[in-house]
Amino acid sequence: MPLHIQPKKQTRPLVIIPAYNEEDSIAGVIAGIRTHLNDVDIVVVNDCSTDDTGQVATQAGAIVLHMPYNV
Repeated sequence: MPLHIQPKKQTRPLVIIPAYNEEDSIAGVIAGIRTHLNDVDIVVVNDCSTDDTGQVATQAGAIVLHMPYNV
């Protein structure tokens, strides 16, 4: 019986950025990461910001996870 080897699935690096009230800088951080590592997934953990951090990060192309309260 021949041995069937599954091809490896290609994986992508994941960059996780915790953020609290960083609407003024988060887009620049995401752009800077993309400048050096353009084939990565970026997740911003929005730590219950009271500003527009989550919206700005989403517009900059990141996946945003919203914490229900600040930790």
